[in-house]
Amino acid sequence: MYEKVKKEIQGICKELLKEGLVAGTAGNVSARVDDHVAITYSQKHYDQMLPEDVMILDMEGNVVEGKMNPSSETPTHLEVYRQRKDVNAVIHTHSIYATAMAILHKPLPPVIDEVTARLGGEIRVSKYAQPGSTALGKAVVEGLEMRSAVLIANHGALCCDRTLRDAFDDAVLLERACKIYMHAIPHGEPVPIPDDVLESESDIWRILKGV
Repeated sequence: MYEKVKKEIQGICKELLKEGLVAGTAGNVSARVDDHVAITYSQKHYDQMLPEDVMILDMEGNVVEGKMNPSSETPTHLEVYRQRKDVNAVIHTHSIYATAMAILHKPLPPVIDEVTARLGGEIRVSKYAQPGSTALGKAVVEGLEMRSAVLIANHGALCCDRTLRDAFDDAVLLERACKIYMHAIPHGEPVPIPDDVLESESDIWRILKGV
């Protein structure tokens, strides 16, 4: 089932590895297809990922196709899909700078224009919850609200969007913005974008995301 989506997920996984947004088996990728979710399986190295390694689940998390265990973060992916009808792709990363912000429980303010125009505004840190738990899914959705990214407390980051390519681009942007912010902090307090500009950039985000 869904061979085209499986190949796309495989390609995205390799790009995530190339960009340094994941390492080893950390992180996971999924896409909503009709009433199913295609998701990477647990403990698979990204450089060895094949299309047939992508699992197909129903929206309750039951395996429809595949012989391995789906990602341990499946409950979080499913919760995002249930609560965000505008989302068709979810990418969870363990990138260095976003994770550094997450362990500091420090939100990313809108200090560069793209943070609001592409990601929806200040990127919040979710409440801490144990990895792989249903509580984590609820905390992530609460932290996301109506944005395209969230920092997962003491864990990593999650980006979601209408397509896998858009979610990947969001993950690259989030890591870049966190890196810029962390490099700026030792030299002073970063100055946010003016409120009137943020309002117009929020409109851009809503138009781009169709919400």
